[in-house]
Amino acid sequence: MGLVKNYNKILYKFSQLNIIEKIISINIILFVLPLIIYTFCFLFKIPNPNIYYYFELFPRLDNLLFRPWSLITYGFIHSGIGHLFWNMIMLYFFSNLFLNIFKEKDLTILYFLGIIVGGVFFVFSYSFFPVFLGVKSPLVGSSAGVISVVIYMCTYSPNSYIRIFFFNIKLIYLGIALIIFDLVQLPISNSGGHIAHLGGALIGFFAAYKIKNGDNFFNYFKNIRFLQENAKKDQNKKYYSPNLKEKNQKVVDRILDKINESGYDSLTNEEKNILNEASKD
Repeated sequence: MGLVKNYNKILYKFSQLNIIEKIISINIILFVLPLIIYTFCFLFKIPNPNIYYYFELFPRLDNLLFRPWSLITYGFIHSGIGHLFWNMIMLYFFSNLFLNIFKEKDLTILYFLGIIVGGVFFVFSYSFFPVFLGVKSPLVGSSAGVISVVIYMCTYSPNSYIRIFFFNIKLIYLGIALIIFDLVQLPISNSGGHIAHLGGALIGFFAAYKIKNGDNFFNYFKNIRFLQENAKKDQNKKYYSPNLKEKNQKVVDRILDKINESGYDSLTNEEKNILNEASKD
């Protein structure tokens, strides 16, 4: 009885987390759990099972056809503590920037699209380019999903600044630096990982470009069942302003224009509060 009660408590606490915290928690749990299993196998002299085999993404189309779920599950497996740590740090930081302006549903869509598109880039690149002929190394890690969020913010709010160590840098320069790094690293190491990064970056750039040009990119995916909570209520209503009067919507539009020109940090506390309330509707 006590075990069931504790289990329900854990489920309740998990349900109270925001989407960033949920994704990070799942990634950490799926990293730690296999380590516990491997330790158990070691102590009882049981051959280590290859737990990751059915969840990694292999660079062959036939593997993908027989294991289509791996196009998503690979994004929740990490090769080491450093791999996990830096992905989660970047996801936490840039997802919070994202949620200052947009909704949790939109972040969920973007993150999973980044993982899927990154995986597709990986599989088709290894099937197309002769340099990868015979290479069978699988892909793991959430980097494609993370980079989609990073590049989205770098594209949507290019003039915003972030602080790296002792100096400030515009998001646009950070985004360019990340893309160049992935390109130059392709022939050096972890080619599959860098190809997946570029796929995630492309979907992040495309989504931000569409939003900035007045096309609600995320609405194309909101008929997915687990994102449908208020789909009917939101139909035919303006993006991020379902219950705002026309006057208030103009204020929100002005604030978004200011973010685009000067970055989120240029907003006053009052403007940040208005934007936060509008994003909750």
